[in-house]
Amino acid sequence: MRIAVIGSGVAGLGAAWALSRQHEVILFEASARPGGHTNTVTVDAPDGPVGIDTGFIVHNPVNYPNLIRMLECLDVRTQPSRMSFALSAGQGALEFSGGGRLLGLFAQLRLLFSPAHWRMLRDILRFFRHTKGLLTTNQLPDSTLGEFLDAHGYSSEFQRRFLCPMAGAIWSMPASETRQFPFPAFARFFDSHGLLNVFRRPKWRTISGGSQRYVDAMLTDFAGELRLETTVTSIRRLDEGVEVTSEHSTEHFDAVVCAVHGDIAARLLADADEAEAAVLGQIRYAENRAVLHTDRKLMPRRKLTWSSWNVLQSADRLDNQAVCLSYWMNCLQALDTEEEYFVTLNPIREPDPKRVLYETVYTHPQYSPETMQAQARLPEIQGRRGIWWCGAWTGYGFHEDGFTSGLNAARALGATPPWENAGH
Repeated sequence: MRIAVIGSGVAGLGAAWALSRQHEVILFEASARPGGHTNTVTVDAPDGPVGIDTGFIVHNPVNYPNLIRMLECLDVRTQPSRMSFALSAGQGALEFSGGGRLLGLFAQLRLLFSPAHWRMLRDILRFFRHTKGLLTTNQLPDSTLGEFLDAHGYSSEFQRRFLCPMAGAIWSMPASETRQFPFPAFARFFDSHGLLNVFRRPKWRTISGGSQRYVDAMLTDFAGELRLETTVTSIRRLDEGVEVTSEHSTEHFDAVVCAVHGDIAARLLADADEAEAAVLGQIRYAENRAVLHTDRKLMPRRKLTWSSWNVLQSADRLDNQAVCLSYWMNCLQALDTEEEYFVTLNPIREPDPKRVLYETVYTHPQYSPETMQAQARLPEIQGRRGIWWCGAWTGYGFHEDGFTSGLNAARALGATPPWENAGH
């Protein structure tokens, strides 16, 4: 078959890579580089060139099984990473960190004597026990996270200083909006990622030299044609096959795998029916500005609290501002450099322009009850008249979700990843 794959993020790469072993595959990418959120920037550091990830950074064997198999199949090296969380509010007026360090939890001596801080810590343990109990007994309420927290009297300190900022960091959304996240999905995600455990959390890893290494390896092994800077403008079903129109041409394909964001997919499909419009139209996105820099002003004031993930808030309250999150890349990627490097999403204050190395904008799915309803209906439209849909938006919005959805589209078209054929 002649198959078009639209979008070269992890979902499109996964689908195209698997399909190209058995079919003629054209991979369309609107931008000048493949990889989507896999975006490694090479910095000319005093110590020599260093690859720093600005999008996809870490994975673990428990929650990323297909990604791990692909990395092993293509001999892409990985190395241990460290994961920890810190919050800094009011320009450092309140700061603490987790990650199993008692000193970090009480980085400010006054927190030892703060009833609000102890209330937050007690509620962290209560939430962990409570949620795990509901999962064990299969009694998760059909409510939003906010409704659940309010119904069970969880303190405002726990919500605004810990749970909502952490969720906002995970899903790249305003902390206040995480309260609209469907609680059953939230609970299952936190449980599967070990986030309801004080100890026994997954061992995280990062790709040696930057995540671009796996994109390069996949494209080297890809047997089809990659067309960069080729924007697809419409997809239309014919009596036999599918017509794909780009800014350069109109072509006929036997099938199409659409691996772009849900809202873009909705605009591309020229002949969407009611079900397709309903599913694709309910996936909301938000833009997040990402800046690679060396400005320490966008980290907690106290270096004792510096963590892999650092949420910065203008005040000690929940608001609808885009989450400001600074990734400490030396920690996450084990960078052996004299300089400290950071990637900050939605900087709460502008970094020193002399210290800015790169910036871009990423778009992330935003989760609500409507999102889950759309996902539940996705099987209705898969493969309808020759089009399959994939992307991280079909799951929790993470790399494994995207990659797995791309492999599933390939399987539906009769192709399988190499490890399923070669006993990897």
